[in-house]
Order: sequence, then C-alpha cells, then structure tokens
Amino acid sequence: MKQIIWILSLLTFMGCQKKLPVEPAKFKTIMIKSFGEVETLPNMATFHINLNCLDKSVKNSKKCLVDKSNELLDRLKTFGIDKGDILTTSVEMHKSYTWRNRSRAFIGYRSSTTVFITVRVIDKLDDIYTELLENRNLDLSGLSYSHSAIDSLKTEAYVNALEKSGTLSDRLLDQIPETNKEILKIGNIEITASLPQVNQSEYDFVEQEIDLMMDSENKSIAISKGTVKVTATLYVEYQIN
Repeated sequence: MKQIIWILSLLTFMGCQKKLPVEPAKFKTIMIKSFGEVETLPNMATFHINLNCLDKSVKNSKKCLVDKSNELLDRLKTFGIDKGDILTTSVEMHKSYTWRNRSRAFIGYRSSTTVFITVRVIDKLDDIYTELLENRNLDLSGLSYSHSAIDSLKTEAYVNALEKSGTLSDRLLDQIPETNKEILKIGNIEITASLPQVNQSEYDFVEQEIDLMMDSENKSIAISKGTVKVTATLYVEYQIN
C-alpha cells in the first residue's frame, strides 16, 4: 500500500512540473536565385510550309492538295530529309467567298495543310530553303534554329547557374560577419527558406543581379547572332555561420 502511494505521489510531482519551451533552431541562411547560360552554334533547323488549294469542286480541291503534298514529300526526300522529320498536320477545308457588286460570292472550296520540316544537317539548310523558297506554289515560314543535344546543354546551363550562385555567395560573405557556408537546398523551382518566421535573418534572401544574367521568365531556347542560347534558373539556399 505504501508503495502505491509513493508511486502516485511521484506521478503527481512530475505532472506539476512546467513543460520547458522548445527553442526553435537558430541559424542564418542566404537564398540565391541564379541564372545560367550556355551558348553554342546550332546544328539543326525547323520551318514549315503551308499548302493551299482552291477549286469549286470539293473532290478536285482535295486531289490538288494531295498532289501538292506528295510532290513536296518527294522533293524533301531528295534533300536527304528522313520521313520522320516531315510532319503533316490534318487537312482543313472550308468554303471561300469574295465580295462582288456589294454581295458575297462563292469562289470555291479551299483546302489547306501545314508541313513541318526538321533539317538535321545544318550545312544543307541554305540550299534546301532557297530552292523551296523559289517555288511560287510554296509558302515557307517559321524558320528557327536549335541543337540536337538540348538536354546536355540544359545540364551545362544549370551547372553554370550553380557556379554563379557560389561566386555571389562568397562575395556576400565578405560583406557580413559570417564566414562559412554550406548548401541546404537546391532546386530549379522556387523554394522557401528553411528558417522559422520568428527567427528569419536579414540575410535570408538575395536575388542575383550581375552581367550576362537572363530574365527570369526567359526559359526558352532563342537564336541570336548565329548562336543558340540555352538558359536555366536555379534556387540555392546556403546556411551560413
């Protein structure tokens, strides 16, 4: 009986003790938004050709478009372009009208399709594009340049962004009392700081703004002065002490 009373007294004593507050982790971080860029010569190009036919007969309009498509396909094959690099969209057909004597007059059925072409040997582009352009029955547009190793170039752009963030963080450490750093988080989408809100440091976010930096919304491939530019955005959080 005495043993039971002693255990209950001990439990009551422990229950009366105040719970000690849990102190949040106290550390400082720097969050850097960095932009990387890789520039190289293009090795492939794409463009498209619009084919159109107009005839008062639906059947003849369709046949005209099929004949033009087959003729173009045969011509592209002579340039050494693979069939897989020639993409034809679906055929569209609608009635076409014009205005005559203040009234709408039917002129025929217009059928159309678009052929997308990829040239993987860039040295052949001038000859191919010039010859097709000289054909009055073909409407060429949308010429753009790219590179076959875009994924590898994108990886290089991310590495470049990480190198820039490291350089900037080192420069920032020269201006503040802290001297050491280590990476806490890294990602290609925006990430939040690790610090609790009550302990956020005045150094918790720094946006990188130095020369050769691309706009944050520019995530696409662009051609400029004969080169392909591949960009990448990286978010890096450093713990500093």
